[in-house]
Amino acid sequence: MTHVQHRISALLLAGALAVATISATSASAALAADTPGTGTCTTTISGPLTGALTAAVGTTCLTNVTLHGAITVNPGAALSIIDSKIYGAITTNGASAFTFCNSSTVGGAISVATSTGFILIGDGGEGTCAGGNIDGAVTLDSNSGGVELGGNTIVGAVKVSGNVAPTNGIPVEDAATEIEGNAVGGTLTCSSNTPVPTNDMKSNTVKSTRTGETCASSTF
Repeated sequence: MTHVQHRISALLLAGALAVATISATSASAALAADTPGTGTCTTTISGPLTGALTAAVGTTCLTNVTLHGAITVNPGAALSIIDSKIYGAITTNGASAFTFCNSSTVGGAISVATSTGFILIGDGGEGTCAGGNIDGAVTLDSNSGGVELGGNTIVGAVKVSGNVAPTNGIPVEDAATEIEGNAVGGTLTCSSNTPVPTNDMKSNTVKSTRTGETCASSTF
C-alpha cells in the first residue's frame, strides 16, 4: 500500500484554528461484514481540531480526531468518522456515503438526508464498525443507498423516513433499512420507508414512544 503524506499549516475548515496532518492514500480498510460505502480515503485527518469542518469533495476520513466544531458534508462528497469524538452536529445532504464507527458526538445530532450511497452508523455487532454514543437526535431521511443504524446509544429521538433500500446494495444483506440493537432515549419514528425497516432480530431499547411501520412494535 502506497502512502503519500504531507503536512500543511492549516486545514480548509470553516473557522478552523487547528493545525493537522492530512494524508492521501490509495487504499482503504474494508470491514468484514457491513462494508462502508465511503471507500478509499481522498483525505485523512487525525489529531485535535477546533472549528467547523466542511467535507467538500471526495472522501474525507476522520480517524482518532477530537473536533470542537460542527461538520457539514457537501452534496456528492463522502465522510468517514472512526474512533473520534465530535463536539457538535453532523449534517449531510446529498452525500455519496457516510460512515460513523466507534465514535461519539457531544451536544450534537446526526442528520443524513438524500444520500446516494451506504449510510453506516454502527453495524450492530455484525462486523467491526462498533456503535457509538450520539448526544442528540438521529435523522435519516430519503436516502437511497442503504441505511444501517446499529448498536448505538442515542440520547435524543430517532426519525427514519422515506429511505429506499437498494435491491443490489453493498453489503448485500442491506436490502432494507436496518435499525438494530440501539438504545434510544427519545422517540423512535418510522414512515414511508421502502421496504419497511428491519431490526435483524436485534431489538432496540426505546425509553419514549415508538410509532410507524415496524418501529411501532414493542419488540422492534
